[in-house]
Amino acid sequence: MPARDPDAYPALSARYADFFPGQPVATPRSETFRWPGGSLQLDRHGPPDADATVLLVHGAGGYGRMFAPLAAGLADAGHEVLAPDLPGYGLSTAPWNAIDYGAWKQALLALIETEHQRRPRPIVLLGASIGGYLAYLVAAESPWVRGLVATTLADPRDPVVQAALVRQPWMRALLPTLRPFSRLTRGLRVPVRWFTHMQRMSRDPALTALVCADPLGGGNRVPLGLMASLFDTAPALEPEQFQRCPVLMLHPACDDWTPVAISDRFFQRLAAPRQRVLLDACGHFPIEQPGLDQLRDALLPFVQRIAGQFAGKTIE
Repeated sequence: MPARDPDAYPALSARYADFFPGQPVATPRSETFRWPGGSLQLDRHGPPDADATVLLVHGAGGYGRMFAPLAAGLADAGHEVLAPDLPGYGLSTAPWNAIDYGAWKQALLALIETEHQRRPRPIVLLGASIGGYLAYLVAAESPWVRGLVATTLADPRDPVVQAALVRQPWMRALLPTLRPFSRLTRGLRVPVRWFTHMQRMSRDPALTALVCADPLGGGNRVPLGLMASLFDTAPALEPEQFQRCPVLMLHPACDDWTPVAISDRFFQRLAAPRQRVLLDACGHFPIEQPGLDQLRDALLPFVQRIAGQFAGKTIE
């Protein structure tokens, strides 16, 4: 994967670290990953000879560089971390038909396959916001994923989840028409915040304002096809059949965008070993204490446990 100049990110991309005082300083290596559907910009953190790889999966208001403070903490613990920009976000430019939940899944599956071929070792997915459900879709198909972590596990096919995600009732009523309409409109892109409650991103008004103003993240414009695909993409395995790997849900306790109750509707159906940790005082974008310490204290042992299970073994 060829290197890419990380200075291509605007200065505001570094401002997310301001909301994580005391966290390690991130020093990512920026790369471009090419796959059959296009290319992904990604940040790589941590030692190349790590015992596990953690793949960070952002949601509709984020991109890989936003995860830098979390990635730095994982890298300091000895793990390698990949933080890609999904097509249409961050620096991963893409045609309108590649900015789709299904295309995002295929891009991540291709990245995981390539990483496994280069250095076989356990891969743990960590999905944030709607990236949690996307990480589940990937884990349901990839044989190389050995652990799944999510801050939310809200299934967008569920009408209760749709009511939480979509801003207006009349917009929810139009969901069945979005897919055919998006094919007609093709390149028409609309601001993400028009469709969903981006103002509920964080309990900190300054952080919410930063996300909403960021043209690479929450201030982005996306094709209607992305919104359509979000609400009608089914997993290869429903939760009752999912036994591929253990699941850790690190859910913000004070999330008023995707409350824990709607994630529980999916989480409680999982057949795999599962653990649920509520992050005290945290909103949808968790930056508050003691929730951040609780996230670290649950996440690091989870990754280390999976790495230890496969230490010295051939991953196949």
